[in-house]
Formats: sequence, structure tokens, C-alpha cells
Amino acid sequence: GMGGTTLKVRGLPYRATVQDICEFFRGYQFLPESVSVMQTDDGRSKGEGYITFVSDAECSRAYAERNKGHMGNRYIELFPWSGM
Repeated sequence: GMGGTTLKVRGLPYRATVQDICEFFRGYQFLPESVSVMQTDDGRSKGEGYITFVSDAECSRAYAERNKGHMGNRYIELFPWSGM
């Protein structure tokens, strides 16, 4: 695997929610409480979020299969993320 369990998710539609990220990764084993959408100080989406998987192997599988996948008309870029 990539040695990490968290992916940074970039390119989210600005109305995307945690639920949308969960749907994007349906079929993968992740920690539901880990899913987040980053917001600016005034509460707008930054178009990026994070998700943590149960293992580095599962994280690698999600990365390989879902990177550049579509959410609505946006394509989603995934990045291995080792620390906040």
C-alpha cells in the first residue's frame, strides 16, 4: 500500500456534503466519522475534504479506482495524506 490510510479529496462541487463523499466511496471500508468537507471562515466549501479508510490497502484501492472519478460534472482528484 501507500503506507497511509487518509486521502485528501479535491475538486468537490461547492455544494458537496459529507454524505456526497460517502456516496463517492460507496463499497470501500472507511471510517464514517473521519469524512469531512473543509470550509472557509465564512462557511463556504473550499472544494476539498478528507476521508480515512480502515487500512492502507483499502486506501490504496480507493485511490487507484476512484482518483479522477466524477461527482456530478466535476472530476475528483485524490491525494495520499499523511498528516494534518
